[in-house]
Parts: sequence; C-alpha cells; structure tokens
Amino acid sequence: MNREELGRAIKAACANLDEPRVIVLGSQSILGSFDTDELPPATFLSREVDILPLSGITDPPSVEDKLLLLDARLGEDSPFHTAFGFYVEGIHKDVVVLPKNWDNRLVHFVVDDDASTRYGRTGLCLDPVDLCVSKTIAGREKDYEFVAALVTEQLVTATAIQDRIASGIDWPPTYTEDQERSLARAQSWLDHLSSRVVARGLSRHQRSLDLRVGHRFR
Repeated sequence: MNREELGRAIKAACANLDEPRVIVLGSQSILGSFDTDELPPATFLSREVDILPLSGITDPPSVEDKLLLLDARLGEDSPFHTAFGFYVEGIHKDVVVLPKNWDNRLVHFVVDDDASTRYGRTGLCLDPVDLCVSKTIAGREKDYEFVAALVTEQLVTATAIQDRIASGIDWPPTYTEDQERSLARAQSWLDHLSSRVVARGLSRHQRSLDLRVGHRFR
C-alpha cells in the first residue's frame, strides 16, 4: 500500500460515515508519517486499512453501526475492494492496546479533495512509536517483523518504544491476557532486538574498517 491508496481509503471512509476525520489504526497508519520510499517493504505490505470513526471516541454508543457500515461498503470482498485492490476494516478502540495519551500524538494526514468543500478528509494516524508499542505488546510474528524492520532502519528506536511502554498502557476492557506478563514479554523482546541491532551496527563498522585497511595496503 502507498500514501495515495491510504488517502483514497480515508476519503471513502469519511464520505460513507459523513464525518470529516477518521482514526487510522494498524500497520498502515505508518504511512501518515513516512512515504513508502522511506520505509522497509515489510511495513507496507498489508492491503487492509483499519479505521475507527472519530465518533467512536466522541460518541461511543454510535460506533457499532458505523463499523458495520464501513465493513459492508468498503470491507473485504466489497465492490470497493474489487475496484481498488485494498479494503477498509472498521475497528473498535476497545480491541487495540495503546500507550496512554496516544490520542494526543496522532499524526494528521490531510487528503486533497477538491470536490469536497464541506470536509477536509483527514486521517488521524498513530504516532510511529505508539504503533510499535501496540504491535510489540500484541506479539504476533508479523508484528515483531514490522517493528524490527522500523528499528533496523532507525526510523524508531527500541529505547523509545520501551520508554513509551514505561509511561503507561491504556489497556482495553477486552484484553484478557495477564498484563504484567505481556509487558515483560514485550520488554524482553525489545532488549533482544536492541542487542541485535547494535551487533549488526558493529559488524558493519568492522567491515568498513577492514575495507579501508585493505585499500590502504593495496
């Protein structure tokens, strides 16, 4: 997926919901902060855009019907999916683990829409560190691959993710796993990732030195 496709998903969601802004959750929210030429391929492979209507925060009782509407009109196997090759999944905030105050760090992705004078069509995308916190705690293989790719390319750091976790987690009411165990698993994995990235950096540095020495003695 690319930013143009993300913009199309945001415009379609806003139009169908009759709302000016939506919240983009999940991996494709990274496109709110980086273009695809800045990102490792593992971070933009998904063809699904997870969207929460902003009214899901401001008016929670109304959100269920709106999520169903998104899934019906823009979801998997919908005419929208067939036409554009990607789809929107309406997602409830109560199924996502995020750090505290995540909503104060949302990245505004404004979509050009000359045909619309009423709405600005804005996707409020997760801050990259907040996104990595969510994925690290989820702890699926694809989540680890996503976070590791960003850390390896130095677009985020393992330390920043750990610090954000330490600032507190906004646990949803649907989360049934042991929270302390989940945090310990996340921190342990991030420690391992950080060590791996440091070791890779030292290896690259040593190879660079070896090449310089070899060139000097030719």
